[in-house]
Order: sequence, then structure tokens, then C-alpha cells
Amino acid sequence: MRQYAPIALALSFLAFTAAPASAERCQAVVNGAEVVVEAENFANFADEVGTRERLMNWPARKWSKLWGTPPACNSGVLFDYLATTVPLDQIDGYCLTATAEDGHFLIPGERNYRGYCKKTFCERVNTTKQETVDISKSIARSAVETVTQPENLRAVAHKSGAFILTGGASALSANLATTGTTLATALSTPAALAATGVSVVAVGGAVYMCSGDAEVSSDD
Repeated sequence: MRQYAPIALALSFLAFTAAPASAERCQAVVNGAEVVVEAENFANFADEVGTRERLMNWPARKWSKLWGTPPACNSGVLFDYLATTVPLDQIDGYCLTATAEDGHFLIPGERNYRGYCKKTFCERVNTTKQETVDISKSIARSAVETVTQPENLRAVAHKSGAFILTGGASALSANLATTGTTLATALSTPAALAATGVSVVAVGGAVYMCSGDAEVSSDD
């Protein structure tokens, strides 16, 4: 019977290390701020995240845990976490994006198997601090006054702190005309005007212009 002991021990070790990451806390930068998420509470979409992502994150997760630091959240947990800030009737039209400066946030767009944006790409607009504040206020006002907005514009103020205005570039420019010239210039570029849909996102003290029809790599 002793010859089976090493096998039983190995199986026990594998069972332990294969435990899902959702049974612990994880950390991420969301909307420009570092957060710690109770991952087990946000596992609905995470269950659909590819095994490949979990395998890639496994070494980092074990190393971080040894040092007492929560592991990085995977895209599935982050999507579910941020989805709690978006109205239920809209979440199907959202995808997860990430930037080096402000971390993860949700924007309108088609998502891939990991929850990340499949076609939508965001670029940071070099607005001033005052312009950023004015843009956030303008989008927040538009979100409240939805009845008076043109049919081709949609404004949403997420509980997470993100403010999003979506529509055609010219309509967005007209709506945000009083918020500064930097964004107006970005919205007037040929690429923005040619896009079928554009989103202006104020998040984490920054402003992004998001659009695009080309496929984004599924690894993003």
C-alpha cells in the first residue's frame, strides 16, 4: 500500500494548485484606481474565460500569494466586477479594455472570448484637467437628460466613475462643444468622422476617444 502514497500525495497537490483563482481576492487598476476584488463574488463570466489565460496567470498567482499580495484579476472577474456598474439592459453591448495609465474599464463594443474589446480601440486625448472635469460634467448631465438627447447619442454615467457618451463624431462634437478645443480637434479627424460609432470616455481623471472597425487580436 505504501507505493500508492506518493501518487496520493501528488494528486492532493494537483487538486490544491488547480483550485480556481476565483476563491480568493485579486487586485487590478480599474478606472484609474487600484482595487482589491473578492473574486469569488464575480465568477459568472470568469467561468467562460479560456483555460489558457488561467494557465498563464498561475505562476504569477502563486508567487504573489507567497508575498502576501493579491494576484492580478483575470479578465472574466474584472468584466463581472465592472458589469455591476452598468445598467443590466446595456451590459451585452460592452467590452473590457485596458490602458497603461488608467487600467481597466468598460466601453461599448463587441467583446472576444476573454471579455476584451474585439474591434474597439481607445486613444487617450491630451485634455487639460479643467477640460476633463467639464467633459465629465457634460456627459453626466446628458445621462440625466436622456429624453432631450438626439436619438443617435447615448450617455451613461457608471457607478464605477466612468462617464461615456456614444454616437457619431459630429454629434459628439456638437454635444461637447463647450468643453474645450482638444477633444473637438480629436473628433474632427477623418478617422473619427468615418467611424460608424465613437465613444468619449472620461475615466480616472483622463479622457479617451474610442472607435474602430478592425479586428483586435484575441490576446489583447
